[in-house]
Amino acid sequence: MNTEMKNRVLELLDNYHKRARLIALLRYELAHPAQVTEKDLIGAMNFARQEGAGRPEGHISNKTLYIALNYQDQARQLNAETFQEISAQLMKLEQEQDRLNYYLSLLEPRQEQVLRKAYLEKVPQEQVARELGVSVRSVQDIKAKAIDALAEMYAFTAGLN
Repeated sequence: MNTEMKNRVLELLDNYHKRARLIALLRYELAHPAQVTEKDLIGAMNFARQEGAGRPEGHISNKTLYIALNYQDQARQLNAETFQEISAQLMKLEQEQDRLNYYLSLLEPRQEQVLRKAYLEKVPQEQVARELGVSVRSVQDIKAKAIDALAEMYAFTAGLN
């Protein structure tokens, strides 16, 4: 078994809740985006250079005039870029989470149950063993085999890409 892939699976399982929290944050940001307003953009242009920095006072460059005339388009473009960045990051995290959940569903029922309880629900091994009516050692064996099976699935699909 590929140790690198096994470590990747363990990382995915360990970071499940962190990814879920990031997904929730990004969904909120998409629903309630922080918008760059025209006033913000003009304010940024106003403080873009120090007075007397290479030009006589009162001089307005053609670039500044061009940007000032198109500040609405610039604000729209900045907001669209932010939306696209958030969307791309959200899609990547959701795909990763969905893939993990799907692969978990492909495991044997007992393996899936052990991994979900151990990693997703953060239930101690002793409690999982009591709930399943097996020893802690059996839970550890089931978990190890489940992680190996997940690593095989990830390795197989990595070979396809």
